[in-house]
Amino acid sequence: MKHFKDREFNLFNYMCDILYEFYEKNELEHLCALDSLAVGNYKNRKHYLFLQRFCSVWDRVEQREFNKEK
Repeated sequence: MKHFKDREFNLFNYMCDILYEFYEKNELEHLCALDSLAVGNYKNRKHYLFLQRFCSVWDRVEQREFNKEK
């Protein structure tokens, strides 16, 4: 991971790194992806679609982790 090297690797931390890089590259306020969609924290349709896909993947990763704990 590029930004959060002191953290143990897992998919959540990796995704946080991806989102951090997205916000830095596009000069956007750092929020959770779902909040960014809700308040319009994006500059164009490409950003909007990225955030939607990111949230979708996050939900799947979260469900996978939840199912592993059962």
